[in-house]
Amino acid sequence: MREMAREIKGFTHDAKASLETKEQVVAETEDRGGRPEVLVKSVVATSGDVEAFGRRLVAAAYERGFHAAERKAFLGDGSATNWSVWREHFSHYTPILDFVHAPMYVYAAAMTGRPVEEGWFCYRDWAQWLWSGEIDRLLAAVEQRSCELGPPDKHETGTPRSVVATVLTYLANNRTRMNYAEYRKRGLPITTAAMESTIKQIDRRIKGTEKFWDEGGDPMLQLVADRLSQTNAVARFWSRRLDRLIHASCYHQAS
Repeated sequence: MREMAREIKGFTHDAKASLETKEQVVAETEDRGGRPEVLVKSVVATSGDVEAFGRRLVAAAYERGFHAAERKAFLGDGSATNWSVWREHFSHYTPILDFVHAPMYVYAAAMTGRPVEEGWFCYRDWAQWLWSGEIDRLLAAVEQRSCELGPPDKHETGTPRSVVATVLTYLANNRTRMNYAEYRKRGLPITTAAMESTIKQIDRRIKGTEKFWDEGGDPMLQLVADRLSQTNAVARFWSRRLDRLIHASCYHQAS
């Protein structure tokens, strides 16, 4: 995936194919209004299983009043685990597949088993359909390519037909979560970039070299999450703790 992302971002088979300079892209981005903005970052983490995480996540959402919002989105990658949490606790939120993941799969299906230039032109069309919300058109094109290559054997991996078959399954499973044109019209976020960067911050503290956790790992993980949150969780904890200590210190005159 990392190599695929590098190729997508850095590949240019013809200098004339670049229609916009970096400065133009930045200027247009800055001028575009109505983009989703992160107002407050709130981090929830646990070393428990997905059921425990789901309960903790929905409790935090209730506490922060998310369920009362007129527009709500639940973002994730293609992992079935993420969408099991959505079905259990957030089914009234709009499910959105992280846009960074989807083009990577589309790129793989377009490029595999083809000359670079031919694959690149195909990918540009498919990526545009993905961005424009023409998902049925995209699925039909990938399905046609899969039929041309034929079905893979049961344990076949790495071949063009197995890659395209995997991509087709991925896109079909996430069909209802890729209407990016509609999401943009509604002002909803379409990437998990903010969450991904936060995960890296947590990993740096918890998963560093020579770090081994027992039952003390989850409390430390919670402290890291609270420290990264912008909800003053740590300050509120110490304030409540001080109040409890003051009220608990009741001195009685000796009889």
